[in-house]
Amino acid sequence: MPLLVAENVVKTYRLPGAEPIRILDGAALSVEAGERVAVLGKSGSGKSTLLNLLGGLDKPDRGCGARIAIAGRDLVRASEKAKARVRAETVGFVFQSFHLLPELDIVENAALPTLALPAARRPPRARAVELLRAAGLGDRLGHKPRELSGGEQQRVAIARALVNGPALLLADEPTGNLDPATGLQVLELLFGLAGGGAGPRPALVMVTHSEAIAARCDRTLRLEGGRLRPA
Repeated sequence: MPLLVAENVVKTYRLPGAEPIRILDGAALSVEAGERVAVLGKSGSGKSTLLNLLGGLDKPDRGCGARIAIAGRDLVRASEKAKARVRAETVGFVFQSFHLLPELDIVENAALPTLALPAARRPPRARAVELLRAAGLGDRLGHKPRELSGGEQQRVAIARALVNGPALLLADEPTGNLDPATGLQVLELLFGLAGGGAGPRPALVMVTHSEAIAARCDRTLRLEGGRLRPA
C-alpha cells in the first residue's frame, strides 16, 4: 500500500464579486514509503495548495469525491483533532518562509512539534539538539531566529520537520527564499538528514520551480490545468 494516496482532488477558490477559480481539478498521485517526488509547476498553478491539502492543512471541495490518505488514515473525512494527530505523528512540513517563532531559541523552535504528541511518546529535547548539530548549528543553540541568516533559519525548519520522525515530508519551495549557493547547501542538508539515521527514510513530496532540484528526486510530476502529469 502506498504511504500517500490522493485521488480526484478538487479545490476552488471563491472570492466575493469574482468568478470562482478552480485551482485543482481532479489531481491525483500516490507516493511509496521512502520515495522522493518533485512537483513542478508555474507560479499560481496550485502547488502550495496541493501540498496544504496533502498535509491536511486545507480541505478539498465538498462533493467531489476526493480521497487523501496517509498510511491508510483518511484526511478528508477526519475531524480536525484526528487530522492534527496524523500531522503530529506522520508528517513533517518545510515551508519557503521558515515560519519560526521569533521569541523562542532554535532548540525550542525545533522541538515544537513534539508538544503535539502525548507526553509518553514525545522525543526528548536531545533529539532537537542532535538534529541541529547535524545541521551545522551546534554553536547557535541558544540563538533566536533573528540572529540567524536565512539559510540557517531554513536549517532549523528542516530539523523541526524531522524531530518527530515523520514518515512523510512535505516541502514547499524550501530553497525559494535563498540565494543559489545557500539553497544548494540547504537542499543537500534536506536530502542528507532525511536519508540518514537508523530508521527508514521518510517519503518526500517537494514542490519547486527548479528542473535541477526536481532531477534530484526519484520521480517528477508537473501540475498543469489542475492535474498532475508525469514530467
